[in-house]
Amino acid sequence: MTTGHFEDRLNIDKKQRTTVQICLFALIALSLFSGCGKEKFAADTEPPAQMQFTPRSAETDSIETGIDAVPEGNYIYLSWLPSAALDLAGYRLYRMSEDSSEKQIIADGLELTEYTDRDANLAPNSQTGFSQGFYYWVTALDESSNESALSAEAYYRLMDKPVLSNPVAQGDSLILSWSYNHLDPTVTSGFIVRLNRLESGVWTPIFLENHQEFFPLTSIFIGPLTAGTYRYQVDVVGATSVLLPSGSEAAVQFNLN
Repeated sequence: MTTGHFEDRLNIDKKQRTTVQICLFALIALSLFSGCGKEKFAADTEPPAQMQFTPRSAETDSIETGIDAVPEGNYIYLSWLPSAALDLAGYRLYRMSEDSSEKQIIADGLELTEYTDRDANLAPNSQTGFSQGFYYWVTALDESSNESALSAEAYYRLMDKPVLSNPVAQGDSLILSWSYNHLDPTVTSGFIVRLNRLESGVWTPIFLENHQEFFPLTSIFIGPLTAGTYRYQVDVVGATSVLLPSGSEAAVQFNLN
């Protein structure tokens, strides 16, 4: 073999070794990269933090918050504090009636932090004046389908709604009256009378009375009265503990010229 042939052969061997080395380095790099990727995208098993219902306001607060009846029907309104989970996928709501021991999912994938339960089973019994009570829990779910622990329970029991008469304006005074079928102190402890005025698209409280007499069922708001849209509402307060609230609401919207 001539010197030139020997050198050519040596160069070929070097190229082959270099190619093998490059392939080995590539395999090692790919392995390391794949390992890092698996660690980076490891399955998320950490659930969101436990949820919390909005604390319920006192019956006499001018602005109502927390679980409550609503004037629009025999419905129960709920709201909760938002989850801090960055990968939040939605909220799940559970309910259980007093005569049951099993929770049921009544809403799933909720995006808002409020919900109105419109189930027909919530309606009060026309004879007794109230329904059975209902317990609620809310949870948060993330994009990996992890579910938070159940929130503390929220409870409410609906009662018959009052029947409101149309308000009567007399000068600068407004006479507000209503009737109720279950005037029993063991069932009903009183009424909250509210008068709101629509200002810039927002209902602004202008009058509130804690009415604890069963006769007469009349309240008088002494103005001044200005032209505009008003909302007159009566809340029935059940004779139950603060921890087990019960009641109902009815409202009338009207205009004054």
